[in-house]
Amino acid sequence: MALKFDVFYKMDAYYREKRRLGLQVGGASSTGSCTDQEKSFLLQFLAGLSEDGGLAVSWRNDTDCCTWEGITCGTDATITEISLASKGLEGHISPYLGNLTGLLHLNLSHNSLSGELPLEELVSSSSIVILDVSFNHLSGALKELSAHTTIRPLQVLNISSNLFAGQFPSTTWKVMNNLVALNASNNSFVGQIPSSLCINAPSFAVLDLSFNQFGGSIPLDISNCSMLRVLKGGHNNFHGALPDELFNASSLEYLSFPDNFLNGVLDDANIIKLSKLSILDLEQNMFSGKIPKSIGQLKRLEEFRLGENKLYGELPSTLGNCTNLKILDLKFNNLSGELGKIDFSSLSNLTTIDLLVNNFSGTVPDSIYACTNLIVLRIARNNFHGEFSQTMNRLRSLVFLSVADNAFTNIRSALHIFKTFRKLKMLLIGGNFKNEVLPEEETIDGFENLQHLSISGSSLYGKMPVWLSKLTNLEKLHLYDNQLTGSVPVWIKNLNFLLHLDITNNNFTGEILTTLIQLPVLKSKKMVSILNERVSKIIVCSGSRHQLLMGPATLNIGRNGFTGVIPPEIGQLKALDMLDLSYNSFSGEIPQEICNLTDLEMLDLSNNNLTGTIPSELSKLHFLSAFNVSNNDLEGPIPTGGQFGTFDNSSFDGNPKLCGPMISRQCNSAKAIPTPGFYAYNFSVNIFGITVGLFFALGVLLDQMLLSRLGYFASSSSSNNSKLTMPNLCLVLALILFSASSISCCTDHERNCLLQFLAGLSQDGHGGLAASWRHGTDCCSWEGITCSSSSSSSTASKAVTITDVLLASKKLEGSISPALGRLPGLQRLNLSHNSLSGGLPAEIMSSDSIVILDISFNLLNGDLLDSPSSSSSSASGRRIQVINVSSNSFSGRFLSSSWKEMENLVVLNASNNSFTGPMPTFFCIRSSSFSMLDLSYNHFNGNVPPEIGNCSSLRMLKADHNNLSGTLPDELFNVTSLEHLSFPNNGLQGVLDGAGIIKLRNLVVLDLGFNMFSGNIPDSIGKLKRLEEIHLHHNSLAGELTPAIGSCTNLKALNLGSNNFSGELGKVNFSKLSSLKSLHVSYNSFNGTIPESVYTCSNLNALQLSFNKFHGQLSFRIANLKSLTYLSLAENSFTNISNTLQILKSSRDLTTLLIGGNFRDEEISDDKTIDGFENLKVLAMENCPLFGNIPIWISKLKNLEMLFLFNNHLSGSIPVCISTLNSLFYLDLSNNSLSGEIPAELTEMPMLRSERVTSHLDIKIFELPVYTGPSPKYFTVSDFPAVMILENNNLTGVIPTELGQLKALLSLILGYNNLHGEIPETILDLTNLEILDLSNNHLTGTIPADLNNLNFLSELNVSNNDLQGPVPTGGHLDTFPRSSFDGNPRLCGHILDQDCDDPVVVDAPQGSSRQGGYKVIFVIAFGALFGVGFLRTTEAGSNK
Repeated sequence: MALKFDVFYKMDAYYREKRRLGLQVGGASSTGSCTDQEKSFLLQFLAGLSEDGGLAVSWRNDTDCCTWEGITCGTDATITEISLASKGLEGHISPYLGNLTGLLHLNLSHNSLSGELPLEELVSSSSIVILDVSFNHLSGALKELSAHTTIRPLQVLNISSNLFAGQFPSTTWKVMNNLVALNASNNSFVGQIPSSLCINAPSFAVLDLSFNQFGGSIPLDISNCSMLRVLKGGHNNFHGALPDELFNASSLEYLSFPDNFLNGVLDDANIIKLSKLSILDLEQNMFSGKIPKSIGQLKRLEEFRLGENKLYGELPSTLGNCTNLKILDLKFNNLSGELGKIDFSSLSNLTTIDLLVNNFSGTVPDSIYACTNLIVLRIARNNFHGEFSQTMNRLRSLVFLSVADNAFTNIRSALHIFKTFRKLKMLLIGGNFKNEVLPEEETIDGFENLQHLSISGSSLYGKMPVWLSKLTNLEKLHLYDNQLTGSVPVWIKNLNFLLHLDITNNNFTGEILTTLIQLPVLKSKKMVSILNERVSKIIVCSGSRHQLLMGPATLNIGRNGFTGVIPPEIGQLKALDMLDLSYNSFSGEIPQEICNLTDLEMLDLSNNNLTGTIPSELSKLHFLSAFNVSNNDLEGPIPTGGQFGTFDNSSFDGNPKLCGPMISRQCNSAKAIPTPGFYAYNFSVNIFGITVGLFFALGVLLDQMLLSRLGYFASSSSSNNSKLTMPNLCLVLALILFSASSISCCTDHERNCLLQFLAGLSQDGHGGLAASWRHGTDCCSWEGITCSSSSSSSTASKAVTITDVLLASKKLEGSISPALGRLPGLQRLNLSHNSLSGGLPAEIMSSDSIVILDISFNLLNGDLLDSPSSSSSSASGRRIQVINVSSNSFSGRFLSSSWKEMENLVVLNASNNSFTGPMPTFFCIRSSSFSMLDLSYNHFNGNVPPEIGNCSSLRMLKADHNNLSGTLPDELFNVTSLEHLSFPNNGLQGVLDGAGIIKLRNLVVLDLGFNMFSGNIPDSIGKLKRLEEIHLHHNSLAGELTPAIGSCTNLKALNLGSNNFSGELGKVNFSKLSSLKSLHVSYNSFNGTIPESVYTCSNLNALQLSFNKFHGQLSFRIANLKSLTYLSLAENSFTNISNTLQILKSSRDLTTLLIGGNFRDEEISDDKTIDGFENLKVLAMENCPLFGNIPIWISKLKNLEMLFLFNNHLSGSIPVCISTLNSLFYLDLSNNSLSGEIPAELTEMPMLRSERVTSHLDIKIFELPVYTGPSPKYFTVSDFPAVMILENNNLTGVIPTELGQLKALLSLILGYNNLHGEIPETILDLTNLEILDLSNNHLTGTIPADLNNLNFLSELNVSNNDLQGPVPTGGHLDTFPRSSFDGNPRLCGHILDQDCDDPVVVDAPQGSSRQGGYKVIFVIAFGALFGVGFLRTTEAGSNK
């Protein structure tokens, strides 16, 4: 996982480090109280909030507002800073904040503030320098400021990740002469890049306009941006060529315009001008021509992304001169020639080579194998040939290898080479080794970390080799399209994580099913969560994007020679999404137990010898989207109702004894088998499962876009990280299922309706629709259109009508035409995952024919139904069953009149919008079959309505992240069909009533976290036998845990953290919870010892017991937890650290170990027998305080990334062996008694020398420690930059000059030691440095004037040394407080009010000495430029 630091994380890190030094954030301590006027301005802001995140507790009228939470005052008691990021604020931003005349920094980011931004009022302040309102729900247009407005000091403006729309301002920037950075990404702005930015702001350095709807060409005036360093305009509608003037911006380091419509060629003479370029990203455009030879002169280039263009020709040999290159991405072009012309041996920093789908030929050059840091190598779908060289085994870091669809030979030799790649997780080698024999010898070992193996499409002979049985981490196995024979061996059932097996189109024989039904992971209903915790992700190329996804649970064994019956035990494979048994010789009946596969989306039993009837209970498989039993010997009536009304008659062909209206063959005696009343509605479930899948997605489209940057890729088909969130795959299945050959053409009326829709689009997906949707052609053949025929009862003729418009993920922009609602036979309309805007036409919602409507993940706004009365249909005529409007910008209230005709509604997903008002429940009154409702991530308020009790068929109810209050009504517990109840992140309160809880016997997931519930957990919880997840964290629950929890034998996740529980855990018999994978009880008041029964939970992955009152020694039985990856015992009273380490070293899978705040005053063990911990990435033993030296055994932790040993009494020198920890990027040894010099060897740590820190930590890591005061505070891993903290020790000697090699460092803290000598000039090479603390040492000499060149430096402290000479002025150094330089009597300058003997003050370089200061923090405010995530997704991940 690449660590990307957005505003929130960078600012947090900044403030945390300040607090560590005992400084007041924002400046020196104030000497008085704030004025009544300033206090009133703040209180007016507070009054405008509908949710204040607890501010009211601190913001009291009778106290000094300088002491209020989030407020910082200067020495004169004037408010200088308001920092309220991530406080859960809702409401509007008061314009009165602009009246605070001393306000310098305003940070309201990462909240849920809505309404317009009072930009004019805020910047009317003559003082504000940094304004950050990113990651909110602000909307409307950004108001233009008059060009005659007084010049403003604003330098940093971050409005990213909001809902702003309309024309981007142009005159506003003319009054912002001091602007340095502007981030307007992830909004809906239109128009062109304003040309006045650089003309009026000569210091302008950072511009991010990505993820908007900007259009036009890139303006020529960009050449005026002489200081521009970052220019990002990706994911917009820019077109035309890159102007020559752009290349005059020679200061550019980051140039990014992916996913636009740019064209032209890359000119040699221009490229050479950008000599400072580190990142060039122009992928997903229409560039043509050759890659210029001058690219080799960009010596600082690290990322070169030109994938998905129209480039051709050979790669220039000069590419080998880009010696800092780390990522080379040229996939999906027409490049050709041999790679051997490039000397890859000079590119030692390369981590990724992606050449997928080109025309390269020849052999793979040996010089590539000199790139020993390669993690990803993808050369699939080219024309390479020959054998793989033995020198390839040098690629020891390789994680992903895809060489599929070339002409490689000698599979035996290849496998023996590949087995040496111990870190390899994905190996895709299919489409090579044609007609060879698949080797079976057991000497093929290794591959211990392999998760995905594909050897498909090679026509290989032989049997399934036994060496596959050793791949114990394997999750996906693709052997399809070969000529393998024999039976599938019994050992395949021992592959505990295998969830996707595809051996289609081979010559296997035997009775395979008795073996396959024993696959463990397919029996687990929650297998997706298992693999999530293993961080098992599959990286695929899906269309124009790379996605990091999890595939569906699949058994594809079609087109073989398997025999026998389908055993009834097939019903145990609860996790299956897809089952294909077609084209075999299975016999017997379809077992009734197959109806237990409730997650099944595709079932193909065609072309076998099956007999008997089709089970009517198959109608209860709600997610089934493809069904085929053709060409068997089935008999009897085809079930009617439910999904069977949507399947094409080809699904049943070739069964002459079947009868029913579907195949126009009447049954002689028996009527068609009806499904139960609950399902007797025409479900059209083929997209039902797709829509419902989105209920489990808490992110938005931008998160999927960001995933494409995570560095692992594959060329397999698209999938998703949940069985239900795979729209592309399911839509393809649905399209196949419903695409029947049309006998006649569509009508002129239908064609005109479609063309009206096309005319309303401003962008139709790179012109793709216009190429297909042409006048004079049959619209049934148009892209995304499906027609179906229906027989007339009176004639043999067939009428054809449009039934499906499926245009998901087509990059459509513009409005939705009402004409689509006038298609008389339209049943399924899917326009999801586009950029459509405007409102939703009432004609669509009032359609008499539409059954499934999916417009999710667009930019639609306004009220959901503007004209409900426009429908002319009768109340009984509305067929719509599934509505998915999630992830748009809809607002307003849900009105009952709008839904009164929805009598057939089954599913509604309205999540991730801005709906307001009370929570609606009238769906249940109108539709007795209503079963799924998702209202999460909106602004619903008020109580949970008692009318919810009318939803007698409701199975899923999600309303998390709203403003709901009050108690859960008793009526809710009458909905006994509920399986998923989720209300986290609201303001709900009251107690959990035992009499109510016991009624929800079908409940699988209960999530009430982040509310205000109190009281005990009721004993009746133990009656919920199906319960798998309990999330009650962050409430006010108290008392002892009820032993009844031990009766929830299916429980997998128990999260009770951050409550007031007490007593001993031993009252719960955990030995009954054999399925438990996550136990989180941190931040409570539990006492006693850890109960022994916990150690019987052998499937436990995460155990969090920190911040309680546990005591005693750790039991040796914890070694039974073989699957444990995360263990947090911090801040308890455990003893005997030596014994603890000896026990835990046997936990081979452990990646995170947090044991600080225990073992008081013990001696840290230096026992050399402490080994193991080979997978440990985070080790925290802070705040104990421990005695002794830093132990040598730490040097054995080769995968360690973060080491926390602060706040102990450790002595001796810093061991040199720490420098051998190649993955370490965070080192905190502060507040100890370490002595000696700083070892120069520390400067050899690879992760700190790399300018881009990459962590392999699980993104689900829950907490990591940072000391912020009396006790450590815990944060998620994404909070952590590359840091070296050695302060408050007894270190001596000089600061090593080699420190300048640690390019990745963001914080270097060496204060409070006994260092002497001068500040080395090489420290200026730390160009990413944000915090530099050298205070309280014995340093001499002058302060280097070129510190101004450290553009990201936000804090500098050199106080209390013996420095001399003038304090440099200008640039960053003007923004630091006097306290940064105090205690150096020989320093002089205006900031110290001490004149220098020399009247000439040392100035910073001219280009940096602009007026206005505080540019120092512009990169902190713009960390988001390098990674735009949606905070809500992050919160959802961290809360669970």
